[in-house]
Amino acid sequence: MKKRSLFVITLFLVLVVSQLGIAKASEVKVFPGVKRIGGTLIVLYWGDPKSFNPDAQVDDAGYGIANQIFCKLVTLDRDYNVIPDLAYKWEISDDGKVYTFYLNPNATWHDGVPVTAEDVKWTFEAIKKYKGIAYGIIHADNIEKIEVVDNYTVRFYLKEPFAPFLSFLAWYGTFILPKHIYEKYSDWLDPKNPYLNKPIGCGPFKFVEWVKGDHITLVANENYFRGRPGIDKIIYKIIPDASAALQAFLAGEGDVLGQRPPLTEIPRLKSTPGVSVSIRPVPSRWYLGFNLKRPYLQDVRVRLAIAYAINRKELVEKAENGLGYPAEGTYVPAIKWAYNPNAKLPEYNPEKAKQLLDEAGFKDINGDGFRETPDGKPLELRLLYFTGSDTNAICTLIKEQLAKVGLKVKLESYEIATWEQKVVKERDFDLALVDGFQGPDPANMEIRFKSTAYINFAGYNNTEFDKLLEEAAKTTDTEKRKELYWKAQEILAKDLPYLPLVDLVAISVWRSEFHGMPWEDEAVGKVGIGSYAMVWWEKGKPIEETTNKPTSETKTSISSASPTQTATKEKGVCGPASILSLIIIPVVFRLKRRFSS
Repeated sequence: MKKRSLFVITLFLVLVVSQLGIAKASEVKVFPGVKRIGGTLIVLYWGDPKSFNPDAQVDDAGYGIANQIFCKLVTLDRDYNVIPDLAYKWEISDDGKVYTFYLNPNATWHDGVPVTAEDVKWTFEAIKKYKGIAYGIIHADNIEKIEVVDNYTVRFYLKEPFAPFLSFLAWYGTFILPKHIYEKYSDWLDPKNPYLNKPIGCGPFKFVEWVKGDHITLVANENYFRGRPGIDKIIYKIIPDASAALQAFLAGEGDVLGQRPPLTEIPRLKSTPGVSVSIRPVPSRWYLGFNLKRPYLQDVRVRLAIAYAINRKELVEKAENGLGYPAEGTYVPAIKWAYNPNAKLPEYNPEKAKQLLDEAGFKDINGDGFRETPDGKPLELRLLYFTGSDTNAICTLIKEQLAKVGLKVKLESYEIATWEQKVVKERDFDLALVDGFQGPDPANMEIRFKSTAYINFAGYNNTEFDKLLEEAAKTTDTEKRKELYWKAQEILAKDLPYLPLVDLVAISVWRSEFHGMPWEDEAVGKVGIGSYAMVWWEKGKPIEETTNKPTSETKTSISSASPTQTATKEKGVCGPASILSLIIIPVVFRLKRRFSS
């Protein structure tokens, strides 16, 4: 009887301990905020990437997908706050010239190789060498050296303080690339490199396949250092036409509308059951550039007259279907701390416009309703814009509004590449419509409006303005920077080389059964604005919330205020529980021998 009882007890203990081991060993760290695991997210996307080197060339289509595959040192959340990504913390020296980043030691490339400070050093040296997208943005020539302190610590030494350095590291063209892959090739765009089409990153999703013109497939990275993402798979379905993408979405063929829908369709989408729509201000705007090489546009009275003649409120209501805000100042209000509300633009006043044009000598001499130049020649302003439904609507309205004060306008629409060639490179225009992101820091003004800036297509040159921007970029005190940028905005309001028109909004459309989208309130401070790491499907399998404990999938625990979650993964016995079983079983068998003796 004793032997039978002992056998039952032994078997029971072995089974309990084994199951404990399976449960413990099977934990998979889950991204904080994810409530359920599983499902496929289909994104109706607008185009193919140029390549999967996201730092080499401007590639908006590639950028959205790169956000899932790669990591940056730091990233931006929906509200343009700098938050951790590959670096879980950082330090800035008192003089603003030394930046030290501490990398998450659990990060690995999708091929299993650890991510180290060597990868960071190689990436930014490549950006500098090959003049990547971020070359001018981060002032790469201002980086004196990059030091690998140890495997997981990297230090940047700047020649001069550059206050927006951290913000710009979180912006565009700064994804960390795998040194062990790229160093094998002669150039970071070497066509012999297969990983330009089959990327290896360290982000929340791994690349599976790319069928050009059709789809791109990614799967969840279960070893992602911040925790496994909520969804199993992302499929980017390529549909270049916005109207066709909308119809596919309404037909249930996708879960996220990956391009801006026709604005007239927003009310319909808002009223569609099971569809969520997010509309939020962003630091982007439409603005009109004046070619200051044209003699008749060098007169500030003419530029002011055009500003008085354009009804910006009407542009929002008619061209943007009420989705946006009439620009009021020379900088974007979405970057609240830097926005100067006193640097106001001229308010709509067509009579004032006529008065200024008369004073400048532009009068209707022949009575045809349109003004001639002061020397009596016909005046027709060529307004260039890139093709699009809203750009066409905006420019058509501008043409009508300027006609009311006697200015004749000829509209010229081009594909974006041709527009850039004519406007930015050749300066072959009178007026040009352009949009642009003007965050995450007001130093962005330097990229667009400084006399030496490549995209300063107006040809604006004001020494005082340039000096203010240069001083602000070197100043680490935020209040002092604010004072300098406010002065710069006041100069722009006086000189008016560009006329801001509409402050834009970001529009996101998705199926309501998916949660944790990067533009939702719950994602602020937790995930980069373009990342789907936190997205979860309400029909997925539930997971159990737990404290932040190391699991079989992690090497090192990083302190965090956010709870870590775990989900089960089918694996064998391992970890502390299996060791415990090896201790208990011999003890039980020793007891068995004692009872049987």
